[in-house]
Amino acid sequence: MGKQTKRCLCVLYLAVTFGMCLIPLLAMGAGADNGEKEKRSLAELPRFCSQKKWNWDYLQELGEYFEDHFAFRQELVTADAVIRAEIFETSPISNVIVGKNGWLYYTATLDDFQHKNSSSDRMLFNIAHNVSMMQQYAETLGKEFIFTVAPNKNSLYGENMPDMLSYHIAEKSDVERLKPWLEKNKVNYVDLYELFASQDEILYYERDSHWNQKGALLVYDTLLDFCGKKHTVYDESSARITNDYYGDLSLMLFPMGVKPEEYINYAGGNVWEYSLGEKVDNDLVMTECERGSGNLLMYRDSFGNSLLPLMAGEFSKAVFSEVVPYTMTDLVVYEPDIVILEKVERHIQTLGKIPPVMEAPEVGLSKSKVIVDNSAEFNVVKEGSYWKITGVVNSEYASVDSRIFAEIEVGGQSRAYEAFCIEADKEYGESDFGFTLYISEVVLDTDSFNVNILIEL
Repeated sequence: MGKQTKRCLCVLYLAVTFGMCLIPLLAMGAGADNGEKEKRSLAELPRFCSQKKWNWDYLQELGEYFEDHFAFRQELVTADAVIRAEIFETSPISNVIVGKNGWLYYTATLDDFQHKNSSSDRMLFNIAHNVSMMQQYAETLGKEFIFTVAPNKNSLYGENMPDMLSYHIAEKSDVERLKPWLEKNKVNYVDLYELFASQDEILYYERDSHWNQKGALLVYDTLLDFCGKKHTVYDESSARITNDYYGDLSLMLFPMGVKPEEYINYAGGNVWEYSLGEKVDNDLVMTECERGSGNLLMYRDSFGNSLLPLMAGEFSKAVFSEVVPYTMTDLVVYEPDIVILEKVERHIQTLGKIPPVMEAPEVGLSKSKVIVDNSAEFNVVKEGSYWKITGVVNSEYASVDSRIFAEIEVGGQSRAYEAFCIEADKEYGESDFGFTLYISEVVLDTDSFNVNILIEL
């Protein structure tokens, strides 16, 4: 081969290679916006200067813009994910774990699966105590209250987790350790772990983090049976099966090559209508149903999406809220007969970190059973129509299950109110012996009062 021919081939090779590299740049803008598929905000096109100042980060920001917007990005990302997942059983993104036999798991559930970074006993008490206080408030208003935890997928079906991740740091998971605290605090708890474990078939999607429709139906039946409410019973003969469900984990991993899964649509589930909201995953949804009876208030997360159509068809009015913190005046505003609190396993600690907005119950205390914590740190602020008292007690004076109270002195008279037990704010240091309580300005209609923090012995 002559030198001229070699030179031509080299030039041709460089031209083709350079041209292929230019295609994603030259074709930018021809593809669809990827922000919705990736569930994140994409980088915006930067400017050389703004407000008469040079943008010294222009090149870096331009690189970030290109990374988010180059042509055929989704196709190339999907191709990379398919090669890694199908051949090497590894994930190119940090949010998704590629398991065996095509199963996908949410990385945020790994600590729970491995019993790693376990909650303290005090945090578990806080969770159970706070839910118990919500239940007591509901029951004083004549409402039925139910608490349940939606299991992480790998807590039920961990056999397809990668071998290198399949180990436990501690003997029990937080949910297993929480159950005795719930029983001690007499919480109306529906154990979905035992429920799903008793079933012969798998009731979660392979490529989604949630239970499937048959699993949702099982939970729906169990919750309404628990509170004694008559409801529609569905079976396979009334179901329409399609193969068009796209799992959340699959969408994250394979933005352009998602494999659908079987979806079961139970007939009769569309007899209700929205009175507020447009989709099941809206933060606040209200529904009405002519054939339903009674009212429902359900505090839920994404696991409630598949429950909503089933529940909505059984109640005259239903409210489904993902808004946190929970506002317990909802029980007065919406007048529910049944209140359900559903929380996914990986988020149960929020029940011991973010207290509901609820008027603190007044309690009668025996002075021999409490101690005044003069070293307690706390703040008193006005928040809406409440006085909010939040702080931390000295853990040396408290037991794992010590309740916390605020004694309010006004004009020589004192009253005691019970607090939610929470993880302390960062300003007080790391401690699970924090507290928060709200006292209505109607009850405490003055800004001249003294506060003593009491700890149960």
